Amino acid sequence: MTSTQDLSLMPALQPPTGVIPNFDDPFSFYPWILAIGIISMVLMTLAVIIRIYTKLVIMKPMQHEDYFAIFALSGFLVWDSIFIYVSKLGLARNQWDIRAIDIPYYLYMMNVIEIIYGPSMLAAKYFVLIQLKRIFCPTKLKNSVWWMIYSLIGATVAYYVACTFTFIFQCWPREAIWNPVLEAEATCIDFKAATLVSGVINMVLDIGIFLVPLYAIWLLQMPMKRKMGVLSVFGVGFFTCVIAVFGVAFRVPLVTDQNLTMAIAKVGLFTFAEYFGTILVGCMPLFPRFWGRLRGKESAESRYSKSSFSNSHTTERSMSNPSRGTRHSAQSSTKNPMRHVPYDELEEDPHDLREWRSIRYVV
Repeated sequence: MTSTQDLSLMPALQPPTGVIPNFDDPFSFYPWILAIGIISMVLMTLAVIIRIYTKLVIMKPMQHEDYFAIFALSGFLVWDSIFIYVSKLGLARNQWDIRAIDIPYYLYMMNVIEIIYGPSMLAAKYFVLIQLKRIFCPTKLKNSVWWMIYSLIGATVAYYVACTFTFIFQCWPREAIWNPVLEAEATCIDFKAATLVSGVINMVLDIGIFLVPLYAIWLLQMPMKRKMGVLSVFGVGFFTCVIAVFGVAFRVPLVTDQNLTMAIAKVGLFTFAEYFGTILVGCMPLFPRFWGRLRGKESAESRYSKSSFSNSHTTERSMSNPSRGTRHSAQSSTKNPMRHVPYDELEEDPHDLREWRSIRYVV
């Protein structure tokens, strides 16, 4: 009984010289976490709703990556909600403003959201990459872009599966994760280093996902002005890369900073942005189609004439031998029916339709 009373009065970390622990009304990042968390949850949900509406009502078929988008959003919403809840309890404070008796619960909840992170981010990056595959590689031809996308898919699946199991078995027995008394006899990994590695690999994957569409669009034989217009649709990926870089920068103090709770609070703020950026990257290419419907410019003809980055009359043979192919005119491209029905959310008007039909890859 005495030890319990002592822990309820003892700070979880010895404060700096001259600082008095404040358990009642300390400085906290909670207002920022609450505001950014709510904004990111609302925007992520809105983006996925627009995506699902566009696929169900405008484009009609729901494909398997759309269900991964819904799963990713669900995981992110759960993660955000738990992090906001634990921050309200005190996780967003300096560690010396937290009672030692409360630390085990915070450690337990942190492990829960670390486990949620892996499957959620895996689903998010997977649906983004599959969408890039449908846009840029609608045929069965395995060109350079195809190999880049599937290499990223393989790396994403391998890492986030490993990440999930790493945090599930962070300590053995698991109770040592949140019970410091058992830590001396348990086998544990360094979760601080694991969190930093997670941020670094997440940054590398984000950069790869950003570069793939840039590379693919650069290979297209189309006017530079039009290329820049298409690049703008995928430009939001740059925002995600910047956020990932800052996320790594704020994870570095986790390795050495004794004020762990404050370091986690700062990382959490950027994790909100990472989640939102990843969801936005996956949903952004469908926004033009949704916006076109709102403006009343969605016609039956445009719904039927679905174009792609592979023109309607280009065969896999000509794509694999670019020297044989020259850019066809829009007039000749309309003579044959469409062979593929991939994404057409990048069409905006009849001129754009002619542009997309006349595109060839240089592989």
